[in-house]
Amino acid sequence: MNRKREAIFIGIGILAGLALSGPTSASAQQLTATPTTQTFYVDGQQMWFEAYHIHGNNFVKLRDIGRAVDFGVTYGTATNSVYIDSTQPYREELPATPSAPTEESVQATLAQLRETYPTGTVYPTPYRSTSGGPYYRGPHCSGWATLCSDAAFGDLPWRRVDNPSWNQIRSGDLLRYDNSSNGHVVVVISKTDEYVKVTESGLNNHARWGGQYFKWWLEEQPGYTLYTRYPE
Repeated sequence: MNRKREAIFIGIGILAGLALSGPTSASAQQLTATPTTQTFYVDGQQMWFEAYHIHGNNFVKLRDIGRAVDFGVTYGTATNSVYIDSTQPYREELPATPSAPTEESVQATLAQLRETYPTGTVYPTPYRSTSGGPYYRGPHCSGWATLCSDAAFGDLPWRRVDNPSWNQIRSGDLLRYDNSSNGHVVVVISKTDEYVKVTESGLNNHARWGGQYFKWWLEEQPGYTLYTRYPE
C-alpha cells in the first residue's frame, strides 16, 4: 500500500474509533452540521468535496475520498455493508442499464439529479466513468456531462455524430463545441425548434441548470459534435 493510501486508511480508522467511543446518542442528536469553508488538497491538487463541519471536525463522503485517492469502495445491498479495498482502483457504480431508454425516462433521471445537485452545487470531481465514453475521467464540464449520461443510460454504448442535424438531438445527449478553452460540452434536457435547454458546468465544478443554446449558434461553432447513447 502506498503512503498516501496508508495515511487515508489510518484516518478512516481514527474516525471509526471516534464514532464508537463518542458521546451518547442523546448528545449526538444535538450536534449541528454546517458546510465547511475549508479547502481540500490531494497531492497539491485542489479537490471539491461535499464536506460538513460537525463538532470541530470535517466530514467527507467515503466515496469522494476513494475517488480522490483511488481505492475501491463498494456497497453490498444484501448485507447492508460497505467494503473498502485498498488493492483496487476506485470505480463508479453504474445504475442498471435501461432496457429501452426514452426521452421521458431520461428527463426523469435528470430531474432527480437536479434535486441532488441544484444550481451552484459541487458534484463529485474528477468524475471517473466505466462506461467507455469520450470523457471517462473528466473534470469540469466533461465530468458533469458524463455523470449525467451515466445516470440516465447506465453502461449503454456511446455513439459520436459529427455536425448533427437538429432532429438527431434528444434529451440526455451531449453536445460539444470548440471554444477558447479547448472545448465545452453540455447535456440536453429538452429541445424546441429554436434552442436546447441544458445542464452544464464550468471550471469551478458547480452544476448549472436551465441554460439555453440556440440552434443557429450551435451549428456555426467549430467542432460541433453529438454524443448519444440511445440504441440505434
